[in-house]
Amino acid sequence: MSSSTLSTKGQLVIPTQYRRALNLRPGDKVEVTLEGQRLVLERRSGRAAKLTRGRFGRPVLVSAPGAPAITTASVNAILDELP
Repeated sequence: MSSSTLSTKGQLVIPTQYRRALNLRPGDKVEVTLEGQRLVLERRSGRAAKLTRGRFGRPVLVSAPGAPAITTASVNAILDELP
């Protein structure tokens, strides 16, 4: 078990071993909940596939780093969720 000291601004440093285990990087969002006397941190799944414009202005689906291979069915499911 690791410990961390609360700064005067109310900030905590998440120890490296836990950041690596959760694959947390600067700018990632973390959910914070209180369960009794425990503070629980959970990584938000913010690294999703994104629809961007390609070189010739056509839509291109870009997968997140480390994401599994994209299949036609998964692409169609993602496109169905877009506004």
